[in-house]
Amino acid sequence: MKRTLALIGGGHAHVEVLRQLAEKPPFDADVALFNPSPSVWYSGMLPGVIAGHYTANDAKVNLWALCQRARVRFFETSVTGLNGDNALLEAAHGERHRFDYASLDLGSLSLSIPTAPGAYVVTVKPIEPLLAAITEFDSVRASGLVVRVVGGGAAAVEVALALAFRWRSMKNRRVSIVTATGLLEAFPRRVRALALRACRKDGVEVLENSPVEQIEPTRIRLTNGQTIDTQLTVLATGYAPAALLAKTDLARSTDGSAHVTPTLQSSNHPHVFAAGDCAHLSGAVVPKSGVYAVRQGPLLAANLLARLSDKPLAEYQHNPNALMLLSLGRKRAIASRNGFALGGDWVWRWKDKIDREWIQKYAPP
Repeated sequence: MKRTLALIGGGHAHVEVLRQLAEKPPFDADVALFNPSPSVWYSGMLPGVIAGHYTANDAKVNLWALCQRARVRFFETSVTGLNGDNALLEAAHGERHRFDYASLDLGSLSLSIPTAPGAYVVTVKPIEPLLAAITEFDSVRASGLVVRVVGGGAAAVEVALALAFRWRSMKNRRVSIVTATGLLEAFPRRVRALALRACRKDGVEVLENSPVEQIEPTRIRLTNGQTIDTQLTVLATGYAPAALLAKTDLARSTDGSAHVTPTLQSSNHPHVFAAGDCAHLSGAVVPKSGVYAVRQGPLLAANLLARLSDKPLAEYQHNPNALMLLSLGRKRAIASRNGFALGGDWVWRWKDKIDREWIQKYAPP
């Protein structure tokens, strides 16, 4: 009897799983992918999409085509529940599917902030609401636009600078970053200095140590009682778990992500795997970033294929000094590794080459 493998979510790690399944089809296995869309965004290119350097098609992977090449069944639906004890998942349309093995690569959401009715608030995760808002505000010219990006990490910097570049010719436009802490506190000082310089150059105001209490229709109320005006507020506020994780019986970490062992197996249901943002790796601090989802892809693919053929599994070796590339709106970027950082247009060209090669790796032949 065929063993069944359910791939839940079309994240970066599962894209690599599909590629390897196409190259090395498992013997006597039935594999299915569940994802609400037939394509998936590549997170590394999204700031470039916002800035206008890439089209949507440039930054998407065709999951349906990958499934066809890998002989994987594709279900264009989200999964609403998973029970590891019974090896059963439920899809959004009510169908139930049994599995021998399952793998989750769901990405993440942005943390919410109390919001009053009528406020125009969008998140960077998922990206679709932000892109819809951008399209809506592209036509604003005479009156200008006040945009506040709430958050102090890499996503906040990349999105704010991308919006400032996209709307550089808009009269009276104001783009600001509002962060509860200092900007890019988890990054080397040189990265922070280069990012602040880029913000000053492109007119992006940075409001540090300004935690937000509530977002209202025309203003943001800070916890210190001050208010700042806003028309469009973008949340780049850090990690929040995908909704599905709360509807499973998988062991979870304090941040709500699935708790996995170094082999990427659930700590309480070893026949269920998880990778990327939705997973918390035991014994390591792995940032919630597409960079690490990409890095976990080859191991996840190898371990799923090994499990299907009853072979030993390998362990993920986290590299905390992986190369970090940060977009700066215009065609400039920062490269950082081992505490060193450099910035410039040549870094953007390097990043562009890496990103395009990654996308091309999964493009239809």
